[in-house]
Amino acid sequence: MQRTLLAEPRVFGPFVDLLVLATSWWATVHLRQWLRVWWPFDLVPGEAAVIQALSVGPHLFLGFLVVPVWLLCLRVYRTYDDLRTLRKDILAIRIGRATLAATLLMAWGIFALQIDQVSRTLFVGFPLIAAGMVFASRLSMVAFMQRKNLAAHNIVVIGAGAEAEPFIKTLLDNADWGLRVYGVIRPGAADDDPVTDVAGQRIPVLGHLSELPRVLETHPIHQVYLTGRAWETRTLRQVADSCEELGVEFSMDANFLGLRVAQAELRDFEGWSVLSFTSTPRSGEAMVVKRMLDIITTGLGLAALSPIFLLTALAIKLEDPSGPVFFGQQRSGLYGKSFTMWKFRSMVADAEKLKAQLQSQNEMDGPVFKIKHDPRITMIGRFIRKTSIDELPQLWNVLRGDMSLVGPRPPIPAEVSQYERWQLRRLSMRPGITCIWQVSGRNNIDFETWMKLDLQYIDNWSLFLDIKLLLKTIPVVLLRQGAS
Repeated sequence: MQRTLLAEPRVFGPFVDLLVLATSWWATVHLRQWLRVWWPFDLVPGEAAVIQALSVGPHLFLGFLVVPVWLLCLRVYRTYDDLRTLRKDILAIRIGRATLAATLLMAWGIFALQIDQVSRTLFVGFPLIAAGMVFASRLSMVAFMQRKNLAAHNIVVIGAGAEAEPFIKTLLDNADWGLRVYGVIRPGAADDDPVTDVAGQRIPVLGHLSELPRVLETHPIHQVYLTGRAWETRTLRQVADSCEELGVEFSMDANFLGLRVAQAELRDFEGWSVLSFTSTPRSGEAMVVKRMLDIITTGLGLAALSPIFLLTALAIKLEDPSGPVFFGQQRSGLYGKSFTMWKFRSMVADAEKLKAQLQSQNEMDGPVFKIKHDPRITMIGRFIRKTSIDELPQLWNVLRGDMSLVGPRPPIPAEVSQYERWQLRRLSMRPGITCIWQVSGRNNIDFETWMKLDLQYIDNWSLFLDIKLLLKTIPVVLLRQGAS
């Protein structure tokens, strides 16, 4: 049975990109030419012009070599796959990687072919313009498919009502994914009622499991989804064989173990297909970008904030000449690995020894120790705590890789030893300077809610979430909300 090839991004996407990249190259060449008109001045009289005239023709011709390289890299880095369900930050990372690879290939090609007098402005400007235009075209492509209902797949769901209906409801609630529920196959004998009602929509029951081959032969089905957790191997094989014979995509519920958070990923080990489950962010690409942003941002931050570091250190020394400027404390980092977290010292030098005497005044529940008006805090310490200046040395921890700008706050090992089992999962991500807790009231939140907020961050992590939390942290710090 021949199945119709629907209009999918991987099919018509390259044609859209061809137009986008060609337009971007043309625009970059002419912008570079017009730049000479807009800036006719030379910085050094009598020397070569800073922005020299550009030979438009040869540079436009060079586009016939550049554009195919970009198209190849966009294909290799899977920028056309799963556009409807792919997170925008992951799409941006894939396009960024494709752009970097294409730029390096372009540089190598120019060197290998010994092409002279290629504009450096063009070499830098085109990747930036092209990446932005391709990303915008992807978003426009998805919006167009959703509006015109293109690339929609008919999906049949196999399962009993209690197991199939939650998944069907998910598909109905996310119609923009392009998965149209064509019907339901029941595991046992077909129900008397030829339809099943899910979220107010009536889904036809196409038959029972033994009738699956007939259903696939007589209906335009693109994908079969098997729900439930108690299928026999023989049944799984029956469904898989029926789909394989007709070229129908077969998917099954990977959460057959009943895991609530962990996500499944299929991996290949020299021909061995292995299903792995993880309850932490899986995008290695996005995590690499997160680390790069940490390094770049903290490097710039340490340089820009060096005067504040100097003034704070001087103030601490003037108030207590015998005590240290910095306070280092052992904290539990990623997967419980111990590291020294640094702060500006805001308490008296023997603060840790006095902690036991103040334990009865602890205002936080759980293993965390906090007192709103802690008598151990110095005069300078109270100011730098209120302004969050005491946290600035943690930028060094971020630069070293012990911490990240955004992530669950690193706990003291003694606190971790008192955690309940479910709370230990907050150690599965690199700790940070700020997180959801910091922008949600800080000390005004009870311990259990704090732990749940950290797990919420881990379960919903994305680069966009990090940026959002960093932006929310700024007014919290400036307005001194929850600081003590």
